[in-house]
Amino acid sequence: MSTDPLPANDIAAGITMTSGTMSRLLGHVAGQGRSVTAWRVLAGLDRDGAQRVGDLAIQQRVAQPTMTGLVIRLEQDGMVIRQTDPRDRRVSLVALTERGKQEVDAYRSRAMNALTGNIEALSAKEQVVLSAALPLLQRLCEEIAADLDK
Repeated sequence: MSTDPLPANDIAAGITMTSGTMSRLLGHVAGQGRSVTAWRVLAGLDRDGAQRVGDLAIQQRVAQPTMTGLVIRLEQDGMVIRQTDPRDRRVSLVALTERGKQEVDAYRSRAMNALTGNIEALSAKEQVVLSAALPLLQRLCEEIAADLDK
């Protein structure tokens, strides 16, 4: 087995395909009938706080009317509320409700439980390799996010 790394492009391709597949599979296991986009919106509101519908649409790469429809459905389900933006009273912000927070936490728990058993089935050596990769993956995410903010 070689100790030389793969070319960066091959690593990037592997991470892209694997993370997309993992996200899709965990969304299927944990989603309980909501779309991946709905869960991403709810998780984003949990992570970043209240946001404008237009900003949510941009983040999720959907048209604003599509996001408005999703927000209406989430509002009807008691997952989000709209509130006035204190900086611009003409605009409303979408915020996570307590029920929405509980649902996001439960979603994450279901996803982690789906992974835990499979991780425990790996050898100790494989678990060490996977553990060592976590800080690097997090750093890559932070660097990509920082580039988006430029």
